Amino acid sequence: MAWLYSCAIWITLINISAPSHEAMRRSRAVQRIDDSASGIVFPGQTSFKPKIPKDCETVGICDNIPEYPHGYVSQLVDRMSVVNLTKFNVDVIEPQIAQRIGPEEENLELCRSEESLYNPKAAKDTNEQWYYIINKVKDIQQTFRVDICHRQNVACKSVVHFAQGYEGMCKQKYILRSMVALDYNGEVIEKHFLVPSCCSCIYRVTELKLYS
Repeated sequence: MAWLYSCAIWITLINISAPSHEAMRRSRAVQRIDDSASGIVFPGQTSFKPKIPKDCETVGICDNIPEYPHGYVSQLVDRMSVVNLTKFNVDVIEPQIAQRIGPEEENLELCRSEESLYNPKAAKDTNEQWYYIINKVKDIQQTFRVDICHRQNVACKSVVHFAQGYEGMCKQKYILRSMVALDYNGEVIEKHFLVPSCCSCIYRVTELKLYS
């Protein structure tokens, strides 16, 4: 009877330790990435806070950073691919369905914008802080669809009319997208960043209405 009781305890311990072993394996894998990242040293690389060109500041996402740490990121991605812990996002642009449905006049946008794919090197989070986004030069890891206004705070196209006391203006809209980035110590993080999603025609009050 005592033998059966001991056997039952032994089996229970195996079942409890199984998920802990898997958690420890993943923890060691993450530690290997952190260790390898901290072991990569490049002359003059003292900070991982990006310097953003002026033409990117208002957009919130940038694919051209002059001082981007290409060598550091390249070696880091190679190490991450061995562990295979992170799945990178890759967007595509769908065909213009509107053009297949009918003439362009039937599907007129009220604000001019440009849709494109960005392979970002830096992006801005909700706290207005910029971070390097992980992307290699030739082997792109992360791609995001963006839709950027040609001009903001200009009138919507004249085909639309608003009631007296209101006007329509073009405004850039954003959504939050998850990206794999570098913190300011050069370690891998995953967080949400602002991505331009569309150029929207919004209305606003231009004069106060008085009611008797």
